[in-house]
Amino acid sequence: MRHDFWLVAVAMLSALLATHTTHLAAADDSVPSCLYGTFTQGDEKTPIEPCGADVKGIGADPSVLAAMRTFNIPTNVVVFQACPGGRFSAMPDSTDSTRFLVRYPSTAKGNFLAPVVHELAHVVQMRSAGGLAALRSKESSRRIELAADFLAGLAFNISLKNLNGADFETNLQLAGSYKVEADDHGLPEHRTQAFRRGQIRAYPYPELTILESLAYWSANDYARISR
Repeated sequence: MRHDFWLVAVAMLSALLATHTTHLAAADDSVPSCLYGTFTQGDEKTPIEPCGADVKGIGADPSVLAAMRTFNIPTNVVVFQACPGGRFSAMPDSTDSTRFLVRYPSTAKGNFLAPVVHELAHVVQMRSAGGLAALRSKESSRRIELAADFLAGLAFNISLKNLNGADFETNLQLAGSYKVEADDHGLPEHRTQAFRRGQIRAYPYPELTILESLAYWSANDYARISR
């Protein structure tokens, strides 16, 4: 029975990764690069089509706006873009050093909130570190990704309690990687633990700001989750 469960889980993972893998991306090339990989379409080294306007209106979604307020991200700091054949990503805006791009696949359905909040957490990280290059020089991919999951949990606790936390957990868990790769989001169970740590928001987090919480998590809880 357990063997059958893992077969189903792996099948679900493969399907989800096709559209729901989140990445912290660079913005200095015409075709953006993921944190440690090439941003491509399918299995081929084929550039994605140009990203365009926020056709889904994700930037105006009340839950997205609530998460941005929780993260202290002004609405004029983030530009949401739909990308045909793309995936969820966050990157600096190469045309304006004060802004960031949060991109999503134009085929995104109603389950976009968890990966979008995760990408907004990357915006928090980049702003705090002083940019993408500074963040990447300080932190490993796994630490960056699990910290974003933790921040997503904080956003859920603070401003998204009316939503189903299980939907967040399922999305994050299935998007985890069972293989050790350069672009490493952590194991599904690690992602779930990081999210839950934020979602529970136990002491000392209620007494800390978002940036203080991020620093405390990185210095204390990351080691407990990733070991």
